[in-house]
Parts: sequence; structure tokens; C-alpha cells
Amino acid sequence: MAEPNVLLLDEPTNDLDIDTLQELESLLDGWAGTLVVISHDRYLIERICDSTWALFGDGKLTNLPGGIQQYLDRRRELIAAPAAPSAPSSASPGQDAASGTASGAASSSPGLSAQEDRELKKELNALERKMQKLSAKVDTLTAKLADAAMPADGNIDTALLADLDRELQGVRSEHDDCEMRWLEVAEMREEGHV
Repeated sequence: MAEPNVLLLDEPTNDLDIDTLQELESLLDGWAGTLVVISHDRYLIERICDSTWALFGDGKLTNLPGGIQQYLDRRRELIAAPAAPSAPSSASPGQDAASGTASGAASSSPGLSAQEDRELKKELNALERKMQKLSAKVDTLTAKLADAAMPADGNIDTALLADLDRELQGVRSEHDDCEMRWLEVAEMREEGHV
């Protein structure tokens, strides 16, 4: 148990303040092992989970490739179903009787599957968090560089300046790479929704 690879979490975000919640989400988002999460927290599920499952009261565990949105759509259908007449449907198996479309198809994105869309969204969120951290690091290094350029004793350590500058350039380059990847992923996601 020193290094677990499976976590079972039942409503892990209940009663957490925002800072603790964000730290927990970051930790779980980077978890290398398997997570089984039971939660009503839609944002948490969309951020950390690769596969979504639900119970609809029929005694079965149902996989939802469309994620939370598919769950909400299915719940609406189930609630509306008793009000609808129970006439036989001419739709073939695997098709939605109301629309004639294949069941499980992502209605929100014709070019991307729901799973692909969620993965791209998850990557965008991860890139945004990484860029925020890199921006903070750029600010810190810039401040250190300014302090090193004007020391209190007047003795400038050129080696320290060179090291800080090299590190700053590396962080800026990494930030630029993240920004370019973010633009690529955002474009892929946008094209998938057209």
C-alpha cells in the first residue's frame, strides 16, 4: 500500500474550500494510476476522467462515451419517455427512434467523437494551467534577474545573471510552445464542431 495504483473516491470534493479543491483536482488530473470516482461534481468528472459511467435505475452500469452531457440527455429522455405514447418504432436497433440517428453519436460535434472532444478539452485545460504556472515562473525569474542586476553590495554576479537569463529564456520558450499547442488543439476542436 506504499504506492497505490488504484484510488476509490466517493464525493471527494464535498466540503472543500476552493484552494484545496483546485489542488485536489490538479493532483487527481496528474494521477498515473486508475481512479474510480463517484461524484456529482461535473467539472471534476470532466477534468479528471477518461471514461464516464452511470446508473439509470435499470440495474445496469451504462458507459457514456459522451460524458456528462450524454448523461443529462439520457436522463431527459427517460423523464420524457413515460409521457410519450408507446407506439412501436420503425427505427432499426441502435438508432434513436425520435431522430433516426445512431445512438451514442455525439450530437454536439459531428467531426469529433464525444471522447475525442473531451480529451481535447482536457488537454486545453491542462495547457492553460501549465501556461499560468509558467507565467508565474517568468515573473519570479524576472524579479530575481532584476535583483541580481542591482545587488545591495554593488558586486554584480555575472554568472548568476547568465544562469537566470538562460533559465528565463527556457521558461519563455516552454510557455511559447504550450501556447502554440493550445492554439493547435483549440483549432482542432473548433474544426471538429463545424
